[in-house]
Amino acid sequence: MSWRPALARAAVTSLLLAAPAAARASEASAARPLDARRYETMRSLARHLDETAQGLLEGAGDAVLSGARTDTRFLSSIRAFARSTRDFRAALDEYPAARFDPAPRVAALTEVSRAVEERLRAAGVLPSTYPEWAAVGAVLGLMQLSLAGGEVNVPPPYVVPALAGAPLQEFRDLAAELEGSAARAYGRAREELGSYASRGQQFLGELHYFAAVSRDLRARADAGIVNPKSVGPIVDDVLKEAREADRRMREANVFKEVWEDSSRTITILQQMTGLVRS
Repeated sequence: MSWRPALARAAVTSLLLAAPAAARASEASAARPLDARRYETMRSLARHLDETAQGLLEGAGDAVLSGARTDTRFLSSIRAFARSTRDFRAALDEYPAARFDPAPRVAALTEVSRAVEERLRAAGVLPSTYPEWAAVGAVLGLMQLSLAGGEVNVPPPYVVPALAGAPLQEFRDLAAELEGSAARAYGRAREELGSYASRGQQFLGELHYFAAVSRDLRARADAGIVNPKSVGPIVDDVLKEAREADRRMREANVFKEVWEDSSRTITILQQMTGLVRS
């Protein structure tokens, strides 16, 4: 997202100032437990780090599913890093009851994030995640500065702007196309129901559901404001359900006549997901 490069640039000065002090962060934090103020700062930064890493993982996963040139090994590395940020956040939440020295874990996360980002850039894959890696590095730098005794201002929560202009029109066009594709699939399935006596009724119900959801998405898109923070999770959920339904329908060899429309529905939802995450 566009805010993440800004966050990285805003943190450059802090990172440069942090370099000499960060080398002593491990010794300082081990000798002196986090006081209340520094603990809350670290906890807030850990939340930012975790949320950025989880968003990075989701974006990378979507890119892989949409056929971007990549390798599952990269996705595995990103997933492992995101899991580590989640574990670190959980550990900091429990810090008052189970104290530990956070500096080595921050240093390890920093080393891993740099290594994964360098691998991605060297291979020229998943370029859409590069700004998020910059944001990860910025937050880790602020953690190092805080642990070294510096004063850190926690970045404010980012408010995702509503879609406007060309992206909004594209989202609306896709919503209309999605409604048409889902309606065609449902209508064709009704016509062919007699050929699939065993499980046809079950899958017809699912196709009817997707037709209804598609109408709702188009109505939401045409109504006015399209806020990615609220619409994004809806599109994500529908995409996951569409993929699962398409897989099961093919495995059951049911409604072969609508498989093309089913695939098109998934493609449209992937494009809509990209709009509400870009």
